[in-house]
This record gives sequence, C-alpha cells and structure tokens, in this order.
Amino acid sequence: MKTRESISMAPKNQENVANFVGVLKKQGAPTLASRGRDGRGPATGLATSLIGLGTSALKQMIDKQKKKYTAEWKDGLNDLYFYDQLSTQGPFDPVGLQFNGFRLERKIVNQGSGPELAMLLDVELATDTANIYEMFNNAVFKLKLKDIQINYAKAKIPQGKSTLNVDIEVTFNTSYVNNSGNLFKNVELGKFFLRLRDAPLDKSSPGYKEYYAKKIGKQLEGWSFLVPRSYGYRLNESGQMEESYSQGAYSIAVKVTESSKSDFVTQMIIDNSNSMIDSGADQAKKTAKQLLDK
Repeated sequence: MKTRESISMAPKNQENVANFVGVLKKQGAPTLASRGRDGRGPATGLATSLIGLGTSALKQMIDKQKKKYTAEWKDGLNDLYFYDQLSTQGPFDPVGLQFNGFRLERKIVNQGSGPELAMLLDVELATDTANIYEMFNNAVFKLKLKDIQINYAKAKIPQGKSTLNVDIEVTFNTSYVNNSGNLFKNVELGKFFLRLRDAPLDKSSPGYKEYYAKKIGKQLEGWSFLVPRSYGYRLNESGQMEESYSQGAYSIAVKVTESSKSDFVTQMIIDNSNSMIDSGADQAKKTAKQLLDK
C-alpha cells in the first residue's frame, strides 16, 4: 500500500516567557552556563580504523550504503517575531520576549487508515536562573527538550532491527538593519543539535518509554544569540517620532538525518568518508567491507 507523509512545524509564543525582573533582583548571581558544545565529538578510533581505503569502487559502495540506510528531511518557519513589542532600549533588549520554542511533527498516512505520528520534536526555551542571566547579560539563549517521540523511520530499517539513530540540527537566522544604516541579510545567529543513538521505534518494546523519558528536560547542544531588533522609528505617546527597535524578525530551519546502520553510518563517516578513503591501506578495506556487509 502506498504511504504518504506530512510534516508540520509551529512556533510556541508566550507572554512573559522569562521573568527577567524577578530573577535579576535576586542576590548572588550564579555562574553563567558555558556556551557551545560539550566537547563531545566523533571517536578517533573510527578515523584510524578507516584510514587508507583506496579505491573508487569502495567509495561507490559507501555512497550506496549512505543512500540506502539514511534519510534526510527538513522543515522550517519564516516571518516570525522574537518579541511581542517594540523597544527604545537597544537591539538586544529582552523585555517582551515571546519565543518559547517550537513543535515539529512528521506523520504518515497508509492507504485506508488515518494519520499516525512518525516523529514528534517539542523544544522550549531554557528559562532557569543561569540561562536568564545569560540571556540578559550576554544576549545568548539555550533550548531544552520538552518532548520527543519516534515511532516510524523514514530511513530503511534492516531486517530484525528496531532502533534508529537520529541527528537533528536547528538553525536560527535573521535579517536586520543597525542604527548606522547597515543591512544584514540572512545572518546565522546560532545552531542547536540533538543526537539520538539506538532510539527504539516499537512502543510496545521494553525500555521504549524509559529511553525517551530520560531525554526530557535535557538541554540541546549549542546556543544562539538573541534575535537583534532592527533600528527604526515609532510614534510615541506624545505623537512625536522617536528612535526605536523592532520586534526582531527571525526564521528557524530544522534538518533531521536518520540512520539505521549504527556500525557503519556515523556523522564523521558521512562527512569525511571520501577523504579518509583517499588516504589508503589494504587492512582498512577489509574493515570497511565487514561493516558494509552487516
């Protein structure tokens, strides 16, 4: 039977998302959360085990496996506003912040049946005390996971396997003008990453609920600057024109990469396989062949 899919994404806006005034009045500011990724990267063992795979035929095999056992899909939101009001304070004035995350759903529809949820991603703004200080002082925000479900894969699943690896990349962009009249178009503000390994797909399998429950509340890797407000003018309460800053226009792009062959497909191999292959050695050919055959 033919299967169709639909992807939907929506922002979550909320008045007074972060209590800046209440938090900043407290004494004893906590240490600001560190920015950026947590230092985790691809294991160097993979690099050494695949060094020197030197034939074009092997490259073709790897490319074929990538296409067979990986799938990538995307969605995004445009023409959004980060704040619910104008500001006279400056481009990074956080007062009126309304952004509180987003929700992404992928559904599948089998012929003769209703839509079923294939994947749900629900993220929200991290508004604990440390992150509020970081937003106010450094114009940086973080995201945390509110909910995640994966029930059906877009990538091909090998027979006998019921888990999936998923890499999610979230990118924030904006276009704005500063008070010098300089225009900035489609500027990247930041990126966030969520990496799931051996995520179960069968709701009835042991450990399904526990696996996803452990992810809830965790911060995503990465960070982003607050959306800068564009410089302009407004009509004030006295009917006079005065300088002001906009509500902060921005967009969100989400890329989801699914992989069902954990022994072979990793982020490093996908990104760097050709360069590793070019460097050479017969033993590594045997290693790669074993991985491809799994």
